[in-house]
Amino acid sequence: MTFLSRSCGRRKISTRNLLWLLVLCYVFFVVLLMHKFALRMRHVVDKKFIYEINYSSGQPKINFSVVTLKLKPNSSLSSDTRKINTATLQTARTTDGRERNATIPTKKINCQRWCHLKENSSKPFFLKAVLLVRIYYTDLAKLTTREMRHWLYYLRYAGFEHVYIYDAYMLKNESQVLALKSLIDEGFVTYVDWSHRAYPYSIDGTQSAAYQDCIERFGHETMWQSAIDIDEYPFSPADQQPMFVQRAVKQFSKTVPQASELTMQNFLFLGKPLDDSKHPLLVDRLWRRTHGPANALVKPIYKPAHVRRAAIHHNHLAKGTSKDFPEDLLRLNHYWGARLQNWGEDTPEIIAKTEPDHSMKYIVQTLNVCVQECLTSPEFVYHKQWN
Repeated sequence: MTFLSRSCGRRKISTRNLLWLLVLCYVFFVVLLMHKFALRMRHVVDKKFIYEINYSSGQPKINFSVVTLKLKPNSSLSSDTRKINTATLQTARTTDGRERNATIPTKKINCQRWCHLKENSSKPFFLKAVLLVRIYYTDLAKLTTREMRHWLYYLRYAGFEHVYIYDAYMLKNESQVLALKSLIDEGFVTYVDWSHRAYPYSIDGTQSAAYQDCIERFGHETMWQSAIDIDEYPFSPADQQPMFVQRAVKQFSKTVPQASELTMQNFLFLGKPLDDSKHPLLVDRLWRRTHGPANALVKPIYKPAHVRRAAIHHNHLAKGTSKDFPEDLLRLNHYWGARLQNWGEDTPEIIAKTEPDHSMKYIVQTLNVCVQECLTSPEFVYHKQWN
């Protein structure tokens, strides 16, 4: 009896120990799995985190709240099955407290690829632009210094290597020379005081004369040049990657080697603009355009060496011919806004003659993302000013 009792007692103790051992093994196995899973999750997030730009501090911060992982049941965490949203709509604040909607792509964009090019200050250029401008407070279109900077920022993305700005101010406090100083110092802008030709204004005596002066003084510095306004944006429906205008010019000029002037057809973007405090970039305020080219008022990209006399829409050529770009290769997005509705609300007529066009969305996203890397301050494009 004693032997059996002891044997039974030993058997009970052994069973208890065995159970504890199984429990410890199970816990160890669970901890090991969780640790391995955490390492893999951290690897995913490290690769796919999203920067939310903090404009008040000038430093990016990581916003994990917008990262979503979709895992298939019974699947490994391979890169093939991990899915993270390609873009998310976030709201950032500028330094004056205004909210700004910005769609931030999660895929890292190489801003340095286009916004800090060495050739901005080297000659000869392949492609440059010339602008005649007057910025004044009572302009109903509200094209301020900010909109001019938007335009310059966009042209750099599009592939223009240098811009000549002819400032036709009428009052001293309208001069843009101080507002452009950083771009002048950088070598991206050449500033020309054109106030002596500003009044009385005329197409021939003010605008065409500025274009002609640019050809005579600076035409030898570039192969191609374009004369456009600050509400006119060259755009390619087929190519929204940086430097797209250069590629379009090279591609089309090969097919028409006799052409000395390549013209962009005019698509008007119409309607009441979105709130500029939430959509500071001009190209982010208007998303309806005419169904096709609005008129014959094209804008040219031309070889200065082949121009006999400058004009607004078609230059008088000394050599070569003029050809229209195919509209799907390169066109002109002309942001006219509410001009045709007397600056009021949208009308049935405006809606009827336009259609939605969001093809600029990728470029808008990229420009918003690259502000911190490409510009000395976000206020360069977000702060409204007139000089």
